[in-house]
Amino acid sequence: MKRGSSDRKKKRVGYFCSYVPEELIIAAGLEPVRLRGEVAEVKEADAFLFSSICPSLKFILDSGLRSKFDVEGIVFAHSCDGMRRLYDLWSQYVGTPFTCMLEIPKNRDENGIRYFSEQLRDLKSRLEDFSAVTISSEKLGEAIARNNSHRQMFMEIFEKQRGVPAPLRGSDLLALCLEEATPREETTARVKGFIEKSKNSNTSRDRPRILITGNIGANTTLAQLAEDAGASVVAIDTCYGMKHYTGLVESDRDPFDGLARRYLLKPACARMPGFKTRIERLEELIKEYSIDGIIYGIIKFCDYGLFEAPEIRGSLGKPLLILENDYIWSDEGRIKTRVEAFVEMIESESS
Repeated sequence: MKRGSSDRKKKRVGYFCSYVPEELIIAAGLEPVRLRGEVAEVKEADAFLFSSICPSLKFILDSGLRSKFDVEGIVFAHSCDGMRRLYDLWSQYVGTPFTCMLEIPKNRDENGIRYFSEQLRDLKSRLEDFSAVTISSEKLGEAIARNNSHRQMFMEIFEKQRGVPAPLRGSDLLALCLEEATPREETTARVKGFIEKSKNSNTSRDRPRILITGNIGANTTLAQLAEDAGASVVAIDTCYGMKHYTGLVESDRDPFDGLARRYLLKPACARMPGFKTRIERLEELIKEYSIDGIIYGIIKFCDYGLFEAPEIRGSLGKPLLILENDYIWSDEGRIKTRVEAFVEMIESESS
């Protein structure tokens, strides 16, 4: 989407990481937009970034250099060193009327929560200056309630996937999650439609039940390949899937403390300490969703994810397939062969 749409009432502020609180953007009278790469191939970003860097950063920067984002502002999250460098390049060579960096602490204790709440207060001030709107306690409370309701709707759909067989295709559910780039009012209507669909839908037969986890997962390719191979993708635990929607902001706290706790304590990505906690979460999901096999999708050159992958392999008692990808899953033929073999292995072991 190119910048400069004239039929919009609200300015849009984009973000990439699910640790960025949408509530503050909404309370400032702005429209939050979850952004991902909008180009099919990198043409310009290679001039600014070296080859062995996270491909998602390349596709995002290339999209910015080619004016593919319809936003007036960007909130970056300091989730890794690569994203920090992307912020520097964006500020220098792309530019948006509003650009800021939100620091995300790694410590998830009370000190980390206090630090993060102060960072959120600073973000509030920056958003107020940009929007010329005062973020009152009332506006922030309304935004928190709105997002809590939105998360609850998504989690209702995710929880229905525990049924055997699961009522919905995982690829369709992930596609809905990816539609978060549209205005929230439009997405909410689609979510309600999915809730109704999940009440009546049913797959034709019981298939190997797959959990997809790992990082980013910014398109539906992997889920579709697994389903084409005869599997049922019943759970997607990524930062575009369940991790993004799990947990509510407590309404009986100071709003900044509540936001800091919800976002910092939600299911963590590999960037955060707490490998044991992530393994325990996967074990719970395996049990709750009757999982037969796990596919761990990891983007190339992601140090956090690649460091954690071997540890995951030795920690879970279910078949595990680890797949590196280049963000757009361009090597689809090779990946398809591996996914098909993985599903066949699960079927043979259960027969």
